[in-house]
Amino acid sequence: MNQERDFQLAQDQLHRGQIDQSIETLAEMLGEDPDYADAHALLALCLVRKKRLHAARLEATRSLELEPDSVFSHVAVATCEMADRRFASAERHLHDAMSLAPHSTLARYELAHLYLLWGREDDAEAQIESACQLQPDDAELWALRGRVASVKGDKTGARQFAAEALELDPEQVDALVLLGELDLAEGDVAAARQHAAWALHQNPEDVGAITLIGSIKARQNLILGIWWRFQSFISAGSRTRAVALLVGMYVTYRVAVILLEENGLKEWAPFAQGLWLAFCVYTWVAPSLFLRALKKELAQVRLDASF
Repeated sequence: MNQERDFQLAQDQLHRGQIDQSIETLAEMLGEDPDYADAHALLALCLVRKKRLHAARLEATRSLELEPDSVFSHVAVATCEMADRRFASAERHLHDAMSLAPHSTLARYELAHLYLLWGREDDAEAQIESACQLQPDDAELWALRGRVASVKGDKTGARQFAAEALELDPEQVDALVLLGELDLAEGDVAAARQHAAWALHQNPEDVGAITLIGSIKARQNLILGIWWRFQSFISAGSRTRAVALLVGMYVTYRVAVILLEENGLKEWAPFAQGLWLAFCVYTWVAPSLFLRALKKELAQVRLDASF
């Protein structure tokens, strides 16, 4: 068995979304060499993708035990911590990885991803900008830079960075999904569908591409379309902005009720309260309807760009 060749094969399989095949390749490798730290680390990443977090943590821990000074081992452990939303612990491991290899774009990429999940968009932007400067020919880095820009509300920058990623790699799934999301937000459903179909063609199990399909269907649905537009408006920007908008809506509702009661229009107050209650119920029920529609869509999906 050619260890280097097989490890590259497992990486390629994971990149293409062939997770089960990657796990099988790595299991064969570890059968030949159970102390191959990088194989344990990559297996941990595969298992995280399969939602098998306990097994993933065992593999990542074993990798770090075998090679305590391995950047990849620290990244594997950090990925498990992120999956468990233990962000502070993940950050420590990624800082350890960067102390071992200050110019590691892998550690910076994961750190940017962590900060994005953590709601620390400015820190995410700083890390991914540094990573792109260190390795400007890496499409995956530019795709994440586009995602960070999108979360920060910079749609023009997001589109520019996604286009840069696709120039480097026309099959970069994250960039295709991001462009599809941007197209959908602008009302170009046909372009969004095309990007989603191509992303699924590259990786049939990509969560972002699958969710984009569901979003396209939701937008075209009379009931879910209102919720989808509301959700898109609320989430267009930072987490602080979203919280401020929701709090502002509630304050507006309460002020309206008080003004109605103080101006001799008490009979209208229950109507306002009913509208607010209906809004709350709708926003509570709509996500479950969206997930149901998404599951139905997944059962019908075919890799032919015509879903």
